[in-house]
Amino acid sequence: MGIISFTMGYGHTLPPLTALRAFEAAARCGSFVLAGKELSVSSAAISLQIKTLEDHLGKKLFVRKGNRISLTDAGEMMYPKLARAFEEMSEAARIVRSDTSTRQLVVSVLPALAKLWFLPKAITFTEETGISLDVRVQEDPIDFEREAIDIRLTYGSALYPGYRETRLFSDVAIPVCAPWFCEAYPNMDEALTNVPDNKFIHNKWGSNYASEPLWSDWRRQVESDATPFSDAGLTINDLTFAIATAKRGAGIALVPSVLAKTDLASGLLVIPSKHALKMKKDYVCVIPHARFDTSAVRQFSAHLALNWA
Repeated sequence: MGIISFTMGYGHTLPPLTALRAFEAAARCGSFVLAGKELSVSSAAISLQIKTLEDHLGKKLFVRKGNRISLTDAGEMMYPKLARAFEEMSEAARIVRSDTSTRQLVVSVLPALAKLWFLPKAITFTEETGISLDVRVQEDPIDFEREAIDIRLTYGSALYPGYRETRLFSDVAIPVCAPWFCEAYPNMDEALTNVPDNKFIHNKWGSNYASEPLWSDWRRQVESDATPFSDAGLTINDLTFAIATAKRGAGIALVPSVLAKTDLASGLLVIPSKHALKMKKDYVCVIPHARFDTSAVRQFSAHLALNWA
């Protein structure tokens, strides 16, 4: 089968579209095998398309080490713009297929944000604007194109290069526990050193997050010569469950303050130490460029900006 190429204005030749699609999928998936599965072709076919594109450009786009691939400088320069272009083409087709006057706004939300922060904002948004929401509660990363996502609310945007990012808010991690837990340790110092190590609730955000707030970082900030924890205590991979565990009096959790706000206001949680750990990333709203200027997305962004707290 011959390769189809297109000549654009000003004498520029567009690389083969099949090769561009293969490159975008491989760069996003981080694997020729996964890209092949997405595009319903073999990994060898993806590799051949990448070679075709590299020959066309005269640049290497990937560094190959066994079954692992990583982008070269040329690949990193090309990927965000190409991802945006495919996203906009997909959006154009989606607009044609759908009735945009009645289409729902599809919002993907990090689970902890959905349960502890976003729900009341979603309710007031639909009440005030009449725009319906299709809310997807999902861990990162999500696929905007495949899942027809309009907006993603998450922590940090490193997983979404080439998309429009709007900062929602920054936060600090604070220690929280049940009131009666404090009564069991009435002489707590600010570093919480008189609390047994097995009473600290540790939260693991998963392999996609290298900067989640850690008790070890919190303690080093309070006491530069603090000793390491000798007992890991409870380790939980869900923030809402970590907060629920602290409310039951099982220990002290280190959690983003915005997620503990309601329980602190109601007295279900208290703060046993005034020291807070600044979180390394902002919570963000990630939007495909093709959707950023639509009326519904603008209204939704403005609503979050006014009601982030």
